[in-house]
Amino acid sequence: MRSEVFYSLIVPHYNQPQLLERLLDSLPQRDDLQVVVADDGSDAGCVEQLQALGAKFPAVEWVMLPTNRGGGAARNAALGVAKGEFVFFADADDYFCTDALDALLNEKERWAGADLIFFNAQSLDDQTGEPSWRADRLNWMMNQPEGERERQLRYLHSEPWCKWIRRELVERNSIRFDETRIMNDVRFSYLVGHHARQVLVEKTVCYCVCNRQQSVGKKMTAGRKRDYTKVMAETNHFFTVHGLPYCYKRAYRPLVFSILKGEWNDARMCAAELRRVGESAFSIAVNVCLYPFWLAKWVGEKRKFRQQRITS
Repeated sequence: MRSEVFYSLIVPHYNQPQLLERLLDSLPQRDDLQVVVADDGSDAGCVEQLQALGAKFPAVEWVMLPTNRGGGAARNAALGVAKGEFVFFADADDYFCTDALDALLNEKERWAGADLIFFNAQSLDDQTGEPSWRADRLNWMMNQPEGERERQLRYLHSEPWCKWIRRELVERNSIRFDETRIMNDVRFSYLVGHHARQVLVEKTVCYCVCNRQQSVGKKMTAGRKRDYTKVMAETNHFFTVHGLPYCYKRAYRPLVFSILKGEWNDARMCAAELRRVGESAFSIAVNVCLYPFWLAKWVGEKRKFRQQRITS
């Protein structure tokens, strides 16, 4: 008889059955771990491979979305069937460090009373196997002084991976992922951080973030420019309202590059999203003019983050 579920892992999936298999192979076999894969309307050509995965991993629970709606919709659907006291997330093209994850999952007593637990990651390039940049900022935040480390992780670690979240917190505050085509996890992450009472930080590396050139986040269509600007502008507004010393200047990136490329309809669309959260035309113009400065500063910060990179 299956023991009581304590952890629920949610994995959104779309057209990556081979990578999903790698992820599922990396999980420790545990009765207290519920694994939910939410397939986001994968193409018909993947059906046979997904059926084979269902046979290979009979304990995995599947949520099948009839059409492709994006990672946010897939995660939201899976949250509806999660049973664990804690929920956590993985992307289908990443994987876990099996032994390290298993060891942490064994330490339930340490998590008593905590609403949110962060753990660390490394990043590798999927083609070369060389260390990559995608976990650099997380590695850097993990090494900040204790008080600032917790605050940055609460509000600036905008990805859903590398955190265990008490499910009751998510349900009590009605927190769900945005169902945008890009940046659907940012609002979910800062709201979880904002509402968490006790936060713990565990520096153990038990997740590998893979960098793939085909990643959906690298494709910037007009609709994704709008979603990117909308999410970043709303995030900055949240920081201002709550007196937090943070501001994502990259909120202006789609607008700046649309102007440089002469894509005026896209530029007007991005400016409208910035105005919608209360930015004045003057403020937008100033930040567009200052963007080269912010970009240079961000390049410097990336070099700083690289110094804390975990390479093994």
